[in-house]
Amino acid sequence: MSAERFHNVDDRNHYVLYLCTLGGVLFFLALGSRDFWAPVEPRYAEIARVMFVKGEWIVPTVNGDLYTDKPILFFWLVLLFSKLAGSVNEWTVRLPAALGALGAVLTTYKLGKDFFGAKIGFMAAVVFATSVRVILEARWAHVDMLFTFFFLLSMLFAARAILVKENRSEMVAAYVFMALATLTKGLIGVVLPALVLVSFVVVRRDWRLLAEARLLLGIPLFLLVAAPWFFLVDQATGGKWLGDFIYIHHIRRFTDPLGHREPFYYYFTTLPVDLLPWTIFALPALFAYKPSKKLFAEPTSLFFTLWFFVLFLFFSLSDSKRDLYLLPLLPVAALFVAVYFEDLVSGKLSLGWWQSSLAFALFGLLALGCLALPIATWMLRRDAFGISIPVALAIGAGTLIAFYFLWRREPWRLFLATALMMAVGMTVASAWVLPYIDQFKSPRPFSLAVNAKVPRDVPLYIYADTMNDYNFYTGREIIPVLSSRARGPAPVVGNRSGFLLIRDRDLQKLQPLPDDKVLLSQSVGGKTWYLVSLADVEFRR
Repeated sequence: MSAERFHNVDDRNHYVLYLCTLGGVLFFLALGSRDFWAPVEPRYAEIARVMFVKGEWIVPTVNGDLYTDKPILFFWLVLLFSKLAGSVNEWTVRLPAALGALGAVLTTYKLGKDFFGAKIGFMAAVVFATSVRVILEARWAHVDMLFTFFFLLSMLFAARAILVKENRSEMVAAYVFMALATLTKGLIGVVLPALVLVSFVVVRRDWRLLAEARLLLGIPLFLLVAAPWFFLVDQATGGKWLGDFIYIHHIRRFTDPLGHREPFYYYFTTLPVDLLPWTIFALPALFAYKPSKKLFAEPTSLFFTLWFFVLFLFFSLSDSKRDLYLLPLLPVAALFVAVYFEDLVSGKLSLGWWQSSLAFALFGLLALGCLALPIATWMLRRDAFGISIPVALAIGAGTLIAFYFLWRREPWRLFLATALMMAVGMTVASAWVLPYIDQFKSPRPFSLAVNAKVPRDVPLYIYADTMNDYNFYTGREIIPVLSSRARGPAPVVGNRSGFLLIRDRDLQKLQPLPDDKVLLSQSVGGKTWYLVSLADVEFRR
């Protein structure tokens, strides 16, 4: 199909089919081909494994302790998929994230279609699907992609209710998806939509929208969906789960980073990377559209602008920052890029010399990176040279094709070439590069070796580690964690029998040990782990 004919296709069923095919390749291909990588993936897998084995559906635990970081919906989905598959594995644990990504892509299309037209919706969905951050999160066992899907659905129905008077009743559906988002990641599922919607009402000074927000129906419906599990888990844990969830993971997390402290400008540095390769076009688009009074007069543009900037400011004000937190505003960025491309295609805008120069420079850097990749792997890791070739060819060929259409000023073909470059390049990387990296990240081989040495009825301890990868791959629900003393160089081990998993830096504190007490060792993720026998060992205090 020619680019012109493809561009003229206005059948939404075709668009949905294309997007499902794109998402299927990007998000699901070789999804279970690598092991779980610390810190989050093995923890989620272990929570689901323990629930699966015990037949537990209410209280999540990990290594014998309550898990109060995230609510239950992600784990429920993992359990359902695992019941169908017969076990908790890499595929079933990542499947909710992949499905959430596909759902978010289709919801982005629906948002664009409803408010900007089907073509812009389609292009926005492609931009979103082929952005670096979205592809990564779709293939990782994190809750954020699933949360983004439910958040987008809540914003879709809220936008339709607010911006189209005939759709006021659709606000009720928004409350349902806010509840599902809350069951996925916490109160942020209702806080983020509320911030955007209240900001829109305040800026527009349209107080009638508050009266038409269906609060008397929406709040009970929200509670009907979200509250039962929170009530059950609170009752089952004597109030501890809910107390820790609210205080530690909401109040403290916003004011105390808990290991994720970053400066205020952090997202100014991460967002351009997360949006790649479309940042190449987002930057010129920023200068193509100048803010004006029309922005505040036109409700649709104002709504999406507030969506982006209110969330960006909210996450920037928090001391706790992670790049994946900005997933809920990437659809707006994708819509912005799509509108820009549509204006280029229609002739409303043209690529100026400096916008073209910027794009040429960025594509040129990408091409140089593709040339450098095989050279670097040959010099540094020759065993990865064969893997680097298809990746470099896929991305490099796509870059050259995009470069050609940029030179010819053909924006639609340039758009398709950029999307194809990401689709092919990331698919090749997912199929070959990530499984290759497994040897440096996966504890599975060492865990199997530990199981061969340590009978299941013999105690196994671990020193100062809470990643839970060894729990999952050894199949042990509890591996007691031993930590260092408040004062003194030696670990608190005491007179114990059994075996100890310990890293190289901590093993030095136990020296000297007889050689026959160190039974196994393996380097994982730049760390060397040892299996030490504790029998008849006297430790230095």
